[in-house]
Amino acid sequence: MRTTEAEKRTNHAHRDTRKRGLTHSDVVAAGMAVLDAEGVIGLSLAGVAERLGVRPPSLYAHVEGLNGLTRDLAHAATVEFGEVLRDSVLGRSGADAVRSFAVAYRRWATGFPGRYEMTLLPIAPEDAERRAGARLALGAIRAIIRGFGLDEDRAVQAGRSLRSAMDGFSRLENAGSMGRGDHDADFNFLVELLIDGIDQNGTAPGDGSREDS
Repeated sequence: MRTTEAEKRTNHAHRDTRKRGLTHSDVVAAGMAVLDAEGVIGLSLAGVAERLGVRPPSLYAHVEGLNGLTRDLAHAATVEFGEVLRDSVLGRSGADAVRSFAVAYRRWATGFPGRYEMTLLPIAPEDAERRAGARLALGAIRAIIRGFGLDEDRAVQAGRSLRSAMDGFSRLENAGSMGRGDHDADFNFLVELLIDGIDQNGTAPGDGSREDS
């Protein structure tokens, strides 16, 4: 049986890990790979250990069991997603920022559905690091809404609406529940609908205006 390129890379990673010793970063990276391949429901210490070429007990020196692994993966995924969203709006404003944010959100959430589910897990009050990661995403949303000149209450509502719409669309797409049709066209329609709604509630003329097509 021929060895696939993916198997070759996995075997090479196993040799590297054994040579230099297992690290916490190795465990998190392997956990992310399991999430990408099998989703949250498929996450297990045994699966992570298999990807690393070690026995499950070896992981306990780096994570506090499955709960600890889940916490660490949720932190890593939340920070990664937050950075993606933050970068998507840098140097942008108004409708352009909404479109860029929406595309980045959907691409990451549907490209890494397991990681995305991790970002939605409740954040414990004492988990300051993950809370800081979540603030990256919140900051991106606030930066978008700020350009439309909404008052404070409307800004909160607009931000929640934007996030809810992106989350709902991405989840339906991940679940295969969208049915037939042009999903890209559906998504673009949703984004323009959001832009119209936010813009109509704003008080800064021109800041959030759509571009003529």
